[in-house]
Amino acid sequence: MTTRQALADEILRQATAVGSTTPQAHGGDWRQATVATVGAGGTVTTTDGIVARRLESYRNPAVGDVIRIDVSSTGDWTTPGRTATAAVPGWTPYTPTWTAGTTNPSVGNAVRTGRYQRFEKTCHVAIRLVPGTTTTFGSGGYLIGLPFPTADDTVEYVGSARLTAGSTYIGQCFAGANATEMNATFPSSATPATAVNMSPTAPATFASGHILRLSLTYQTA
Repeated sequence: MTTRQALADEILRQATAVGSTTPQAHGGDWRQATVATVGAGGTVTTTDGIVARRLESYRNPAVGDVIRIDVSSTGDWTTPGRTATAAVPGWTPYTPTWTAGTTNPSVGNAVRTGRYQRFEKTCHVAIRLVPGTTTTFGSGGYLIGLPFPTADDTVEYVGSARLTAGSTYIGQCFAGANATEMNATFPSSATPATAVNMSPTAPATFASGHILRLSLTYQTA
């Protein structure tokens, strides 16, 4: 091989190496990576130092996620989210507190079971409370602990409640702003209560200063 041929081969080898790693040369590309840190501004940094902006599809990022990262021909990195190898966030168990407005209950051998699932700033919680033979019940309105405080905002949160105590009673649970606990509300007696759709005059005449509180968890189309 002549010196000229060897030089040409080396130039070709180096050009190929640069082209394969430089987006400006070969255009857009993608690969897999692992999340090392999650940024506050909608980005993640991979274990090999790539800072990629998350797309709207990538909710609830976590360190250790295996993700797809895409690079444009100008060198901008984005990530649509986790690959199928990463676990979907599940429900996490916790033990809710149980207190009362005047005298706290003594839990004794009651069973307090809680589960929650959190996606960014949305938390779903489910609780089951079963008193036992050594439970004492205290006095005053009951308060049940939440896994995380509610937002310090101008809205409150309303959910459903169900009590089985000989008969089944249907009610609501309620948590205010900046709260660490919620209460449960039921009809004040065992007499069945009826329900009607809200209108200007039902269940009461709607007037200035009244407050209607609504809460809903849903998925958009």
